[in-house]
Amino acid sequence: MGRRITRGLLAVDEAAYDLRLVETAETSREKIRAEGNEALVLPEAEALHDADIVVFAVPDRIVRDLAPGILAQLRDGAAILFLDPAAVAAGRIPVDERLACFAVHPTHPPLYSLLSEEDPEARKDYWGGGLARQALVFAHAWGPTKDDATVEQVARHMFAPITESHRISVYQMALLEPALTETLANGCVAVIREGLNEVIARGVPAPAATDFLWGHLQIGIALIFDKLDWKLSDGAQLALDQSREQLFKDNWTDIFNEDNLMRSLQQITGGSD
Repeated sequence: MGRRITRGLLAVDEAAYDLRLVETAETSREKIRAEGNEALVLPEAEALHDADIVVFAVPDRIVRDLAPGILAQLRDGAAILFLDPAAVAAGRIPVDERLACFAVHPTHPPLYSLLSEEDPEARKDYWGGGLARQALVFAHAWGPTKDDATVEQVARHMFAPITESHRISVYQMALLEPALTETLANGCVAVIREGLNEVIARGVPAPAATDFLWGHLQIGIALIFDKLDWKLSDGAQLALDQSREQLFKDNWTDIFNEDNLMRSLQQITGGSD
């Protein structure tokens, strides 16, 4: 992620940012070196000195161990930006009112919007690697608000090209990820993949099963999310209604309850302690 957002920031006017990178892993430094950015890598203390915005491009499970020492080195009024809501929402980051704390996350290029991309390579940029357009969710967690617009613009540059930045709360961002996307959506998609494997194991040729599933996924999503002025057939609707009894518990929406959400966030960020 650090290299991804670095590419976005370097694509802006050279005078826009005094960019400083902190990287201790030699394998990662080799990749930075290969991209011609080795001169930007500095020792931590030097990089943090008088920094305006510090971006935590680190895994969720270790950010709580790194944050206290980094925050203590920052000047009053500096901003800290996390690329995921988990650590902030789980209370892993010490609240230091001298600083302004933010969280941001790209939506990734939305379904169907890729079809409107003119560049063939952009149409395959499912993750949002700098080719296809995507949106952001952006949250101010705590601290001074005077630099909100500046930090939001930095976020836009990091994940460009951006269509829209949605300002929401950190808690709302956590409802979106992990609850809605990683827990629910990925869980459903993983079961669909297991179903594909199951029908192939039962004798359906893999190419036929795959083509059939991909096509029905596309039309099913379009119909259920009202992208078409059409509706599911009576048989398809009956199968959908019956599927709920077999596939879902009645209380599946409990994944969005605050206690369950906090438990998930704590696990993501290094355990329940």
